[in-house]
Amino acid sequence: MLKPMSLLLPLSLLCATAWADPALTVKKQGRPAAASLKVKTSLVPTFDVYQRKVVKGKVEVYKVKSIPVLDLGEEREVEAATLSPLRLPASREVNVSEVKKHQPVPAMLLTTQAYNATVAAPKQFTSAEAFSKIPDIKILNPVPAPVTKEPQVTLAKMDEMGPNDYKLLQAMIFLEIQKKYELAMGLFAELMDDPEHRIEALYNYAQTAKGMGLNSEFREYMIQVAKETKAKEWQQRATEALVKNINVLEHSDIALIDPLVTKYELDVTKNDDYQLTRAKYYSETNQLGMVEDALIYISEQSPRYPEALMLNSLLSYRQGKVDEAIISLEKLMQITEPDKTAQIRSVGALTLARMQFQKSQYKDAFQSYLKVDKSNPLWLQAMIESAWTQILGEDYEGAAGNMFSLHTDFFKNAFVPESYVVRTVGYLNLCQYGDGAQVLNEMRQKYGPWKKKLEAYNASHKSNINYYDTVKSWIRNSDLKEVDGLPRSFIVELARHPAYMSVQKQINNYEDEIGKFNRIALNLIKMERELLAKQNAANKELLDAKRRIAGNSPSEGAVQAVQTAEKKLLSYRIQYHIANKARTSIKNLRAQGIARIEKEKDVLRQAAGKTLQSRFTEMYASLNKVLDQNDVLQYELYSGAGEHIRYQMAGGDVNDKERPELKVQKEKSLNWKFKGEVWEDEVGHYRSSLKNVCPQESLAGMADQQ
Repeated sequence: MLKPMSLLLPLSLLCATAWADPALTVKKQGRPAAASLKVKTSLVPTFDVYQRKVVKGKVEVYKVKSIPVLDLGEEREVEAATLSPLRLPASREVNVSEVKKHQPVPAMLLTTQAYNATVAAPKQFTSAEAFSKIPDIKILNPVPAPVTKEPQVTLAKMDEMGPNDYKLLQAMIFLEIQKKYELAMGLFAELMDDPEHRIEALYNYAQTAKGMGLNSEFREYMIQVAKETKAKEWQQRATEALVKNINVLEHSDIALIDPLVTKYELDVTKNDDYQLTRAKYYSETNQLGMVEDALIYISEQSPRYPEALMLNSLLSYRQGKVDEAIISLEKLMQITEPDKTAQIRSVGALTLARMQFQKSQYKDAFQSYLKVDKSNPLWLQAMIESAWTQILGEDYEGAAGNMFSLHTDFFKNAFVPESYVVRTVGYLNLCQYGDGAQVLNEMRQKYGPWKKKLEAYNASHKSNINYYDTVKSWIRNSDLKEVDGLPRSFIVELARHPAYMSVQKQINNYEDEIGKFNRIALNLIKMERELLAKQNAANKELLDAKRRIAGNSPSEGAVQAVQTAEKKLLSYRIQYHIANKARTSIKNLRAQGIARIEKEKDVLRQAAGKTLQSRFTEMYASLNKVLDQNDVLQYELYSGAGEHIRYQMAGGDVNDKERPELKVQKEKSLNWKFKGEVWEDEVGHYRSSLKNVCPQESLAGMADQQ
């Protein structure tokens, strides 16, 4: 049985009164964080790892790699206060009544069977390998809060479409949907006379010309839009079209386009063709800083990267950084290894070899010369220069052997007078004076008569265009052995120079464009005939459809067939009318375009003639120099032969010094006493079997002292 209990309970009101005095006091006031830091609602300062910056007018988000020293402020300091003694009230007795006691409920007894089942191993849901394959997910850029504006709905006057608006719509359908460029061109030609639609017609006429392959016409009119219009929208669209089709423009057009690209903040960083054209233009105008700025955007994965490496090497060379230029060219050789016939590879190999030759790296230069493709116009020049490299590397047998291969019937039409000098110098250093004298005699017999012919031609042909006409006459009949007194092999070497070939390629493109212009009228006539035939077929189809609807209750399908036939007939009639009218409207533009192209062709012919005249002067001077050296080399041969005879009479031994520096790989090296033909793929790997019979250096020096 429960007994009464007495409890002492403190009153809450009194407790609250007891704690009313402050328990903490501020020892030192805190200092807030720097104003540049954000502070959370919890008063904790934070620093943004991802920040923004403005690059070329655009906001970019970047991650801070190095966090600076941050001023986080100071927290305030507190300390315990001196508390007064607690004043608690006196306790009192509380009488607690007796609690009724209930009888407890008996516990329920449950009988359970023993669990004897075997527990299997836990199932494995994942593995360490699976975790390793989980890709890294980059942190998303912060999304700015959307900026909304209240809609301002205002009524505007609706302009009804006029006849020229419908004509423009028709032209756009022909251009963009049906790709019937001749019909579109005719309509745009008509709209050029309308001041309201002139700029739009010029722009779309240029796009139509591009679709027909009239690249110079596209360039002419699209640049006209960019210059003429005062509407920013059309000037920007013209600039975008010029940037997109930069490959059909001239390098000089960058002077107009680049400022417009900057003005409208167009993103051209991914347009490798545009950046490469920029680099070429600024290289031609000696703005080397802009060249570097353009090339930096061309990545290693770009198809234009080999050309970018070539330009970068030339840029480094012009800045006096020869070693960096060589590194760029060596990288060019590596990435063009799969395509050994590429033009850029041959030009790069020749440039690399010349730079290595300049740094006296003769062994490397020789190997680089061999990378020039044999089908390239620069190959003969590369072979002669590689032979000089062998001479300076004391590989006289190799130099003499390779130059001998250029004097066989395989190269009988090649202009290579310098190769005779190289071969003679090789024999001179091997003390094979008789063979050297024979080579000089061959050179004098082959090129001696040419000197008078070149002098006569140079005296009678003063104009640039004369040189172009000579080459043109030979190209028309390449079987001629002489043209205007010039030997065939001389003309071939004159015309195979890359400076002339690039200009001639542009002239050929203009010729093709004139042919396309002339075919426009023929295509329109052909189109008219086809449309007449379609009209007849549509008329027949319409008559048949009308017969099927005879009666009081024609079917819905029969009525639909009549409507379809009527639409076809109307469409063919409209197209026939447009095609017939286009022949007249395009006539003036065609005449203007052909006249412009002919004028530009005349300019290019003058440029080509100037290039040929300059090349002629260079080759003529080279031939004179070679012929003048004939007497000097002949004197050296006879003088050396006399000294050699006196040395041998004195019992001297020959020089058995090895010179392996520039020998090619053993499996590609060929020793010969020539009998038969020369194989093209073996040229560059021949070696003379003539031995070096020069005096030993020590004994020769003693003989000279005596």
